[in-house]
Amino acid sequence: MMFVRTHAASVGAGLSTLWHKWLILCTGLFIGWPALAATPPDSALQAIKKRGVLVVGVKKDVPLWGMLNPTTQKLEGLEVDLARDLAKRLGVKLELVGLLTAERLEWLESRQVDVLIATVANTPERRSQMTFVLPHYHASGTSVVARKSEAFSDWSDLRNRRICSRRDAYFNRPVAVKYGADIVALYSAKHALQALRDGRCAGFLYGDTQISALLADPLYKDRYEMALPPINLTPWAVTIHRLDKGSDLEAAVSQVLVQWFREGVISGLQKQWGLHTPAFTREREKLWQRRDGGTPYCGEQVGPKTPEECL
Repeated sequence: MMFVRTHAASVGAGLSTLWHKWLILCTGLFIGWPALAATPPDSALQAIKKRGVLVVGVKKDVPLWGMLNPTTQKLEGLEVDLARDLAKRLGVKLELVGLLTAERLEWLESRQVDVLIATVANTPERRSQMTFVLPHYHASGTSVVARKSEAFSDWSDLRNRRICSRRDAYFNRPVAVKYGADIVALYSAKHALQALRDGRCAGFLYGDTQISALLADPLYKDRYEMALPPINLTPWAVTIHRLDKGSDLEAAVSQVLVQWFREGVISGLQKQWGLHTPAFTREREKLWQRRDGGTPYCGEQVGPKTPEECL
């Protein structure tokens, strides 16, 4: 059984509102749905199993990875399928929460979700905000989707050009500083793409993985292109709360990730969703399936002796 909800909340007015906010602050209870109670790190997984439901935050605006189907109003995509498989292997039901990039950290930090499988790139800044569970499951670079008529050929062509992006995207500042682009950070990919189509931006700064999926859409495939070679290849990870580092939950999720590579789950889902299987996935699957003298090259699980290339 699976539950689905997307980010939407409202609270009453007046003294009642103030009381509710105080209650939320003090107890972590969120009006409208049950809260995820704070638990000691070593019992994070136990708490989920006792509740019987794993709450996973996924994207709701990234084609083929995590998107809200406009017809069915259901969340679907490769990462949604990974969330479903994770819950199954942990032996609990799944509740999906559709999120935008700018909402991910807030929902994880407030424990409204247990896990994020939501195109989260592993960057130094984020390592202090959440726990990245290894091994990584994908890697993506940064590029620009633009009208073919823009004829961008080099990153230096972005200087003083208005380029849309999303709030909290880790690549906004580096591209602005290094290449002189005028970055307009909008609330979501939906808003940025609308601005691109309206001509309010010369391009949209986005992950090359997401751009490849986007260009399969008839709305973009003929007039738009991935205008520049990807830069800053960055791995993606499943993440959990920063205080759950070293917990039973981290160990369990890590072991599921290892199983995904050993069983070819990720490459199989990429094929199912019509996505190219990148070298990152092929190499990780080969490494985790490799045995030297009957001993797994990467080890039975992630640990201090796990070769870096396996992570």
